Amino acid sequence: MTKRGALSVLGSIAGGFFLTIASISHWLYHHRGRRRLGRRLLAAGAIADGLFVYSTLVPNFPLGGKPYFSGRREGNRIALTFDDGPSAPYTAQILDTLKKEGVPATFFVLGENARRHPELVKRIEIEGHRVGNHGLDHSILMFAGGRQALAQVEATDRALRDAGVADPAPVFRAPHGWLSPLAMRALSRRGYLVTGWSKGVWDTALPGAGTIISRTREILRPGNILLLHDGWSGPAEEDRSQTVEALAEIIRDARSRGLQFVTVEQMMREEETL
Repeated sequence: MTKRGALSVLGSIAGGFFLTIASISHWLYHHRGRRRLGRRLLAAGAIADGLFVYSTLVPNFPLGGKPYFSGRREGNRIALTFDDGPSAPYTAQILDTLKKEGVPATFFVLGENARRHPELVKRIEIEGHRVGNHGLDHSILMFAGGRQALAQVEATDRALRDAGVADPAPVFRAPHGWLSPLAMRALSRRGYLVTGWSKGVWDTALPGAGTIISRTREILRPGNILLLHDGWSGPAEEDRSQTVEALAEIIRDARSRGLQFVTVEQMMREEETL
């Protein structure tokens, strides 16, 4: 399902529910003389509808299970992650910067992009980073069933192994962070660690490298998982040069605050050993 399609379904469900509640409230208020009950039902329905929309749209909301979106606040660990790749030339440029700076990262790869650029996926692993799963084609899993979600991640795992990745990371990040409770449960049972992020910096909006850097500075704190993008979904090319340009300064800023970069899995393992 596309982003537009998912939002359309969400709007239909929320709107239909509220119209139903409003109709019942109107009937109680005007035809049964139950004015207080009608008002209370309408208020409760509006609150429930709002909570449903909020919990569906907001990444990391624990409606069907809690995704991992931050680590320990004590200490100095921080995780750098990239979504939607790989892509040419941006993933290679990002890898060059990470190699120069000696920084590990986690790349949440799209299966279709892994098929397009198998050499980049393999390079990610060879250079010591972790290759995570972002689904096959950036389909929105907001209303997905367990089978649909598993089909997405399993197809991506096959694409990663076909590209030569020997040890794909068992971490999954849903496109836009939208994941249904059924999908969350199915993935967790299959052994995938569902991962979110602490706060986005919206580098895909192309606000300029300086803005990306300043937005990142606001969230350079221990335990945070940073989200950037090295690619895109679909055949149309998108510009990720601003992210490439900002990366070295982001790394320097983090180090100036005494922060150490680790992969998402390393952050998770450290918590397990506490």
